[in-house]
Amino acid sequence: MLYAYINQKGHVDELIHAFTKFAPNLDMVHGATIVDIGCGPFTAGLALANVVGNGAAFRYFGVDRAASMCEFGSELAQEVRALGEMNLKTQVSFHGSVDEIDFGARRAGEVTVFVLSYLLASSSLDVEALVNEISAARERIGWGPAVILYTNSAKDGPRAQFPAFKKRLEDAGFPMLIEEEERFAEADKPRDIHYALFSRPAVANLPISEFFK
Repeated sequence: MLYAYINQKGHVDELIHAFTKFAPNLDMVHGATIVDIGCGPFTAGLALANVVGNGAAFRYFGVDRAASMCEFGSELAQEVRALGEMNLKTQVSFHGSVDEIDFGARRAGEVTVFVLSYLLASSSLDVEALVNEISAARERIGWGPAVILYTNSAKDGPRAQFPAFKKRLEDAGFPMLIEEEERFAEADKPRDIHYALFSRPAVANLPISEFFK
């Protein structure tokens, strides 16, 4: 754990802060599906394990194009579990893309959280394709509420794609609930962070045919 924590410490600490701020109740996390897109070496998983410890079990799907990050993340997850810092029922897996994930049977009520930490800092990112991936994954996971947690630098360059991302999400039925800029001082080098939270409610009325699939 610990090489990655040192090298990713800033991002992990920011996500610890974000999870504590936006999901203060463990009941919100228990049974949740976490999809960490651009996960690096288990970054959001390390943060969430730090926040909830053994108090809540969740499903974590890390997504990264770099096989080395997925391999390293898997090693870190095993170490966190061996140290007793993660619920034994928490499930962790890593994947090269969102589309290749088998989420299993569709779920009725549990929350899904998509984590996008610094992903939009890449100028080559296809925002439309990303939102389509998120929407499709949400449908495959189930009918419960879905939340998208976005974090990024507050500088103009890294956040340049955010307006297009926000519009695409809102068009897809994920209205923005919170947008904040904050001076993150809990780091060796304080920096300005841009946070946003988007949400899509649970499906209220399911056609009876869904129960027989």
